[in-house]
Amino acid sequence: MATYNYSNKDLVEIDLISGNFDDSCIMNSDLDSLRSNNVFWKKIDIKDSNCNDSVFNISSFCECNFHRSSMINSRFNKCKFEKSNFSGISLIKGKFHNSRFSQSTFESCTMQRLEFNKSIIQNTSFKDFEGVYSKTINTVFLNCYFEINYGSGMNGFSSGNFENCIFMNCNFSGYPLRGANVTNCTFINCTGELSDDMTAINSSGLPLVINPTNRTKKPIANREKALELLCEVKNG
Repeated sequence: MATYNYSNKDLVEIDLISGNFDDSCIMNSDLDSLRSNNVFWKKIDIKDSNCNDSVFNISSFCECNFHRSSMINSRFNKCKFEKSNFSGISLIKGKFHNSRFSQSTFESCTMQRLEFNKSIIQNTSFKDFEGVYSKTINTVFLNCYFEINYGSGMNGFSSGNFENCIFMNCNFSGYPLRGANVTNCTFINCTGELSDDMTAINSSGLPLVINPTNRTKKPIANREKALELLCEVKNG
């Protein structure tokens, strides 16, 4: 396994040129403004590093681990994550656009004002995270798990916004959507403690919303877009 440290950003960029970057550990590094275009990352560990204002385009991550690092204001466009983990990562103001996640985790991450857009997230866990004022649009969550543990100090998706999203076969624990705003969303076969106080407009299938006073019963506004998202998941 190759190891990179603070002074090795140039070496990382050189290795990315080949389009394949594997079996390496990046520690205590300054990777701010890094660019990854059409690169396959495999078994890469990034620890205690800065990777702010970075851009990842059409890149794939397999069995990668991001740990105790800062990725503030970073962009991921058309990226794929498989069996990859974000632990103690700052993703403030980051954006995942048209990306896919499978068998991955977000744990103890700060995700304020993070944005998911046109993404598909499958078999992925979100645990003890801070997603205040985050925005999630046109995104599908399939077989996902969301958990906030009492005493963690994390607020989940409080004041976050979900629009035209689908949650299918998802489980919720500890009210991770407490204080969230949900519009034109569909929940299919979901269970657990979603929220005890949220605003839901034109949404259906909400599981165990203890306080339904802010919930409307209007039909789904963007049903056609929702069906397109489901077809995309089915067709892979």
